[in-house]
Amino acid sequence: LEVCCQILYGSMRKKAKDRVKMDTYEIIEQACANKYGKNRASKKNRKSLGDFWLDDTHAVDVKSSDVSKENFSPNLVSASKAEKWLSDGNQLSYILVKYQIVNDKVEIISETDLIPINHISWDCLSIQAQGKGVIQLRDNRLKIEVQTVDEWLQGLARAYLIYINKEMEKLCKLESKYSVLLSQGK
Repeated sequence: LEVCCQILYGSMRKKAKDRVKMDTYEIIEQACANKYGKNRASKKNRKSLGDFWLDDTHAVDVKSSDVSKENFSPNLVSASKAEKWLSDGNQLSYILVKYQIVNDKVEIISETDLIPINHISWDCLSIQAQGKGVIQLRDNRLKIEVQTVDEWLQGLARAYLIYINKEMEKLCKLESKYSVLLSQGK
């Protein structure tokens, strides 16, 4: 019973911590949306693609980074969702925000203007293993390169083939390892 209570209490503390973090994201997302006269999207309102919408075909995703913490390469979007959304003639833009917490309040240090995804160079993007592949900003650095959506999608296709080849290599190594294990009868 004591172990169970400790696990439950630990889980409740983690949820409370996650809630505080979520509030920070919500504050930042709404502050960005306010600048465009929009409201932050509710979780039921296509949240998986945009934090707010300029119109029915233009999603805006806010990526925030706490400058007081070690920041890893942020996931931007599922590669397959980006491909489908853009191929259907829609737009996806990003706002990158750096912030810190001062006296329990969110202080925005810097933020970009809207950056259309097709203006983000593939020199600073990669596709990583998560689901069917997620587009990630490498080394948390940004390189702007004005290109058409079609040009950007060509870069996506090249990056996707690199991703698929890496995944196939990993799977082949695993197949060999477990084939040997199975043949040994262990």
